Amino acid sequence: MVTILTYPVVYFLLELPKLIVNDAVQGDNFPRSIVGFDFDQIPYLVLLCFTFLFLVVVSNGLKFYLNVYKGRLGERMLRRLRFELFQRVLRFRLPHFRKVSSGEIIPMITSEVEDVGGYIGEAFALPAYQGGMLVVQLGFIFMQDPLLGLAAISSYPIQGYVIPLLQRRVVLLSRQRVKNVRIIADKVGENITGVAEIHANDAAAWHSADISDRLYENFKIRYEIFNRKFLIKFLNNFMNQLTPFFFYLIGGYLVIEGNLSIGALLAVIAAYKDLAGPWKLLLSFYQMTADVSVKYQTVVENFDPPDIHDTDRLTSDDTVELTGDVKFDNVNFSGGAAGQEVMDVSLTVPAGSACAIVGPDGSGRSEVLQLAAGLVSASTGKVCIGEHDLDKLTDATLGREIAYVGGAVHVWTGTIRDNLYYGLRHRPLIPPEREGEDLKLYKRRVSEAKLTMNPIYDLGAVWEDLQAAGADTERDLDEKALELLKAVQIDKDIYRLGLQSRFDPSMDDGFADKILSVRNSLADRIAKEPALGGLVELWHPDRFNASASLADNLFFAVPSDPDITMDDVPDLEEVKAFLSETGFDKKLQQIGLKIAETMLELFSNVSGDSGLLGAYSFITLDEIPEFERIVRVAKSEQQRPGLSEADRSRLTGLAFKLVPARHRLGVMDDALKTEIISARKRFLNEVVKDNDKFVAFDPDVYLPPLTIEDNLLFGRARVDRRDARRRIDDVIRAIVEETGLRKPIIYAGFGYHVGVAGSKLSAGQRRKIALVRGLLKNAKITILDDIATGMTEDDKSLREGLRSILAEKTFLYGTSNADIAAEFDQRFTFDQGRLADKG
Repeated sequence: MVTILTYPVVYFLLELPKLIVNDAVQGDNFPRSIVGFDFDQIPYLVLLCFTFLFLVVVSNGLKFYLNVYKGRLGERMLRRLRFELFQRVLRFRLPHFRKVSSGEIIPMITSEVEDVGGYIGEAFALPAYQGGMLVVQLGFIFMQDPLLGLAAISSYPIQGYVIPLLQRRVVLLSRQRVKNVRIIADKVGENITGVAEIHANDAAAWHSADISDRLYENFKIRYEIFNRKFLIKFLNNFMNQLTPFFFYLIGGYLVIEGNLSIGALLAVIAAYKDLAGPWKLLLSFYQMTADVSVKYQTVVENFDPPDIHDTDRLTSDDTVELTGDVKFDNVNFSGGAAGQEVMDVSLTVPAGSACAIVGPDGSGRSEVLQLAAGLVSASTGKVCIGEHDLDKLTDATLGREIAYVGGAVHVWTGTIRDNLYYGLRHRPLIPPEREGEDLKLYKRRVSEAKLTMNPIYDLGAVWEDLQAAGADTERDLDEKALELLKAVQIDKDIYRLGLQSRFDPSMDDGFADKILSVRNSLADRIAKEPALGGLVELWHPDRFNASASLADNLFFAVPSDPDITMDDVPDLEEVKAFLSETGFDKKLQQIGLKIAETMLELFSNVSGDSGLLGAYSFITLDEIPEFERIVRVAKSEQQRPGLSEADRSRLTGLAFKLVPARHRLGVMDDALKTEIISARKRFLNEVVKDNDKFVAFDPDVYLPPLTIEDNLLFGRARVDRRDARRRIDDVIRAIVEETGLRKPIIYAGFGYHVGVAGSKLSAGQRRKIALVRGLLKNAKITILDDIATGMTEDDKSLREGLRSILAEKTFLYGTSNADIAAEFDQRFTFDQGRLADKG
């Protein structure tokens, strides 16, 4: 409707210049009467000009509205399309992921559909608006003179034939480019994942050559596309310039013969100038349609496999209770390669029993367990639990009634708590309370989600299904998780991670108070026991701590933002101003310069594999050339070029890292220590006191930027005493046990961030976290594959614990060890995909 409104507006915009020239400027017999008012020549000219200006404003306003509407529609459709693609990924059957990689799927969802989304917004609006403009402008020209109208459209048939011909080859090239870019993305992603293998095997040159070759292919394709696109552009421009030639020739002849007015010719030329825009945009739209259709087709090919699961399987909330035996009835399955097959398997695992599925890798053991978990579907035959065929059940049932932990576990980026309770987060259970602006923003978010057919699940809600885990409260859930962590023997690791975690006291004042209480008890013990006093140097406002860094001693405070490292501190405005006012900037730079000189003198000829560099040097092997340059510039007698601001900052940062008791470089004397203590007080009073960017060391205050361990100790273990760190850790551990803080510290460890895909955890820790995650589901059927399959006492104990935890539940355990299988009630042995033995 808005598009149609623009047509008469544009027509009058074309008509008005002719009226202004022919009627207002060259006309006679004034005044003109308009809606009962008489206008002389000048007022009539002014009226027409302001009418023209008004219509310009209206026309541009309508364009603005249409563009905003198109943009909003395009973004909504893009969001819907991306979500649809993501949901299709979740509906892929597991074997499909052996054919496509994340490196191919990710650019399809993120970048390739970007143009498709933009096209959706233009798909109807652009041809309707620009096509309408073209018709209006051509109609106006034909009304002035039919011959000029024919001249205006004379080039269209040629353009309409030649351009699609040339565009066809561009489309094919675009298709090649899209596929090539996907391969590049896949290879780059693979290189990132396997970067350790690349370095370990010195294969960087091979991978570089591989990527370079692919980039050359991309270059060739893009170069040909550019050539053809600019050829199309050249032809378009030539055709567009040919038409004015006819206007000047034919129109000029008609004006001379008196068959056309000058105003009409000028109006026609002006109309044709406007005509070029819609025609050009329509041709671009055709090119865009061809380009987008290529991308859309290549995306569809990858997201529409024939065996994709139904949407209902993923989204339905329908659940059934799985009770009864696990039964395989003449099941065949193929993962697409040898060693991933199951052939004609029939077996029954009685409900409530513990059964071992035995066989080496490639025997079909893992496939049988995945079939039992409903993760893959049988090619023929069926897998049932009780009377329910697993292939016909929803994810809501399979994910809640069955717990599966395979050999290759995945730990999500987030905290340990996120990973432990991941198996309980099926749907939002308790919505958060919102009001005011927060509620308004939430309603808008929900409205947009509905318009784009995205789910309206609330991420801010409570998702943990406490009832499923057998817990009444969140505290009960934590208790249950802790019991399982102990059972799988990872509670000690979580405790150590808890000590290294930061804790926000606003979440639990009581815990922070207990930490302060232990800190005071530890300080008392250190004060009473001379042996302990020799192991640690506590923070004291009037003392220099030789086991701490120069920065800690100078500032006696830490940045409140834990993401700000010591390398960032010299660049903080407050710190720069303070150092400049006190003259410490130059002193620290001199100290940093001396340190750099000493480091270069000691370590410039040391190989990278030397332990000395890591143990004593402030700088890494890679930084040595940079500091060689800085020292050379600083020692140069030439005034220019001197040290840059960044160079000075690096020297200051180097000085900040100096720990006098460890490095013993002879750059600290008693006078400087006294000066630092004096400057420290000034920094606390002038900068820290009224600045929330820093938190001062205070024995009576919990320091959130520091770890729990640092808060407990409130000092530094002596670096010049052998085993001081270990011994003081023993003391801390003993006091923590005495005061009952061990459990709260483990809970604090639940908040430890595990890094990208659990990169901060060892492989064993990741596996145990995944195991607890599965056990917390409290599912009726638990399936474990290749978990604790060693013959060590720890693994034996863990298996016993698992059987105890899962007593009276159906428990399928995959192992390649026949002796371990003997520990279970029932055993099925597989060989080359076939059931070889049972007992």
